[in-house]
Amino acid sequence: MKNVEIYEKLAPKYDTATKVVSFGIEELWRKIFSKKIKKYIQNGVLLDVASATGDMAKAMNFEKMYLLDPSSEMNKIAKNKLKNKNVIFLEDFAENCKIPEQVDIITAFMAVRNFDDMAQGIQNLDKYLKPNGYFAIVELTKSESILFKMSMFYMSKIVPIIGGIITGEYESYKKFDKMIKNITDEDIIKNLEGYEIVEHKRLLPPISSLIIARKNG
Repeated sequence: MKNVEIYEKLAPKYDTATKVVSFGIEELWRKIFSKKIKKYIQNGVLLDVASATGDMAKAMNFEKMYLLDPSSEMNKIAKNKLKNKNVIFLEDFAENCKIPEQVDIITAFMAVRNFDDMAQGIQNLDKYLKPNGYFAIVELTKSESILFKMSMFYMSKIVPIIGGIITGEYESYKKFDKMIKNITDEDIIKNLEGYEIVEHKRLLPPISSLIIARKNG
């Protein structure tokens, strides 16, 4: 994951800052994401990538969950949130992690932009997904719409100020803007070779996309 040290610094106030700067929209996206996923799979073994403070795993609430994140500080907070769940924490990177078993679904909520190498990360994770399993992604991605450009202005100019006030990490939030601009839906989909795309939609505001892909059996 790029810039692990950023997340280590942001961890204590990450949830508060994210809720404030997104006006609660990220939480709404997470609810939409989990609802869409459960159209296809209701339970099983889940791997949540770049799991941060554990909110995605909490929303999914599967019978067994692996949470993968290289930030020890993020994992500490997630452990407190998920005390009574069947959760295994893995402090590692998507590109070279090892999972003890194959899983039924991989979730990546605001995750793939942090991969050092998207192709390598997805290829490695794919090894641990069962045939006919699901790879589900929500990511901030580039488009040419006016609303996207307005959102990017907010992300690049306003979010660092608000996030900086809350966390004291202005420069960290400035770096997020650079990471978002370089990713398109096509970048993600081309790395899902051998999958059927069963859901693909733009979320509102139009700076984020939802992709659910089923691995060919």
